[in-house]
Amino acid sequence: MKMVKILNREELVDFIYGAAIYGTGGGGSVKGALEMLEEALKQGLEFKLVDVSEIPDDAIIACPYGVGGGVREEIRRRLESLPRLSRRERVSLGIEALKRILGREIYGFVPGELGAGNSFVAMYMAALTGKFIVDGDTVGRSVPEVGHSTFNICDIPITPFVVVTPFGDVMIVTQVLNDSRAEDIDRYMAVASGGGVMVIDHPVEGRKLRNSIIVGTISKSMEVGRGIRRAREEGQDPVEAVLKATDGYLLFKGRIESVEREGREGFIWGRTRITGSGDYSGQRLEIWFKNENLISWLNDEPYVTCPDLITLLDPETADALSNWGEDLREGREVVVIGIRAPDLWRTPKGLEILTPRYFGFDIDYRPIEEIMEGR
Repeated sequence: MKMVKILNREELVDFIYGAAIYGTGGGGSVKGALEMLEEALKQGLEFKLVDVSEIPDDAIIACPYGVGGGVREEIRRRLESLPRLSRRERVSLGIEALKRILGREIYGFVPGELGAGNSFVAMYMAALTGKFIVDGDTVGRSVPEVGHSTFNICDIPITPFVVVTPFGDVMIVTQVLNDSRAEDIDRYMAVASGGGVMVIDHPVEGRKLRNSIIVGTISKSMEVGRGIRRAREEGQDPVEAVLKATDGYLLFKGRIESVEREGREGFIWGRTRITGSGDYSGQRLEIWFKNENLISWLNDEPYVTCPDLITLLDPETADALSNWGEDLREGREVVVIGIRAPDLWRTPKGLEILTPRYFGFDIDYRPIEEIMEGR
């Protein structure tokens, strides 16, 4: 008998807050995910979580997610008067388009990254269509580009894929040079649509899925969220709970000195500068982000970098802080933690596509555990 876990509201809320930790400043908003959750529960939808070992070899799993980021305000204004489809309508358009081109039913969905909002898009889509949610994702964290995927590392084709805009435009791509070109296509569509589109890609059979994703990350995020919730309920330190649940490292404590942000090419680019406090008094941490936090410098020297994770937390609640909105503001006290990247990102292919040199920085990747051993 297939082992399927029906997730309840508490587990889903725990997931959202836990996945936000792995979002590293991106990955979609907690608020948006909670709104989707309430919408789904009001409709009586079920969230059916399945382990990869339970997926039939020939079953088709697809990967849905949102692509978006910063665009110029004039583009947003130009599109304000256009009619928009509901989330349900966009999901239906995308799935039907992919089914037509495949000529097969879709068994379930796997998140394209691990983050509060973007992972929940896949989970919501599964619930909306009665499909299964795969307990895993294709990164183990949130990332800025489509090509930053374990599917890319493992040579799983991205095509055919579907792009759906908020206005109901549907594009089916049957052939593309590589994942970078797919990224370009998705981003151009996102920019032309005011900053965001829905994508469903990488239709893959169960037999290939098992060794090409990071397994168990939905359950792991629920564990992290549960640890945060219980620490708050029991008056314990929720930041310590996060560090314990993630096997993470405390990287820095301090106050935000400045935040630079710029929206271009469908991404948010920026830097956060933090002045140390307590044990870190007199020190300074700088973090560079492209949607997600990717590279850090401690006192102007390279520190923790991608593919390892860098996340800013509220020191009182352990809420993960987003690089969007008002989370990052001058004078705010923050805690910065780091988490070891999954092993697939430390393979030669992984280290080609998600390290500082990929983003144009003359910095060699050093594993986080080696850096912290020296401290």
